[in-house]
Formats: sequence, structure tokens, C-alpha cells
Amino acid sequence: MDNEKELKAELGLGPDEEYLSFSRMGGVGTIKCMECGHQEEVVSFVHGMTSCDIGRQCPHCHAFVVEHNEGEEYHVFGQAAEDFVCPECGTVIRKKDEDFLKGNDSPLFCPKCHSPRLRYELSFLT
Repeated sequence: MDNEKELKAELGLGPDEEYLSFSRMGGVGTIKCMECGHQEEVVSFVHGMTSCDIGRQCPHCHAFVVEHNEGEEYHVFGQAAEDFVCPECGTVIRKKDEDFLKGNDSPLFCPKCHSPRLRYELSFLT
């Protein structure tokens, strides 16, 4: 796929290197940066009986954050009552009418050094 090759080149990755995205992960696990060694537990997507947690990455500060949906919003992704705001820097990550799936294939970056060279180790899947 030419688009993926172009994206890898833009990220500074070689043709044999992969980038990590929420669509390529599941459940809860640990992300480790191969450049600076930063490790952090992250949520990709976890569902329960009446709620779910959806992993997000702030496009401004690259902090990993979790959006929590419950009740009626649990079954209607992207219909949250309020805008979702990064608790680290205040950037609006998505508006209440944005589709939940938009951007879930976007590359993730280390929140410390901003490298796309990340590895993910799954802890549990729901």
C-alpha cells in the first residue's frame, strides 16, 4: 500500500518498521517507547455491562487519556454529552458529534520524546 509507505517515510520509519495505532491494539496494556524507554499503561478499548472506556491520544501534548462512556451514550459512540478535553493540556480531542472511529488508525507517539517507535504488550482484553 503506497499510502502506508508514504506515512512510514513521513514518520521516519523504515519499510520494515510498523507504527502503533489504537486500531491495532485492544484492551489494556503497556506501551513502551523504543527510543527513550518510556513505559505507560494505556487503555485502547474496554467494555463492560453498561459502560466502555476508549483510549485517546492528545494531538497536542501526546498524553494518553481515556474517554468514559456510560448509560445511553455507551451504545452510541460519538454522542457524548460534552466535548472531550485533554486533562493534561486542555486541548479538545473530539467534539461531541465526531465519530468514535475517526482517527483510530492514526499513528501513536511517545508522550515524552514524540517517537512513533512504540511497542505494545497486552495485559488483558475484553
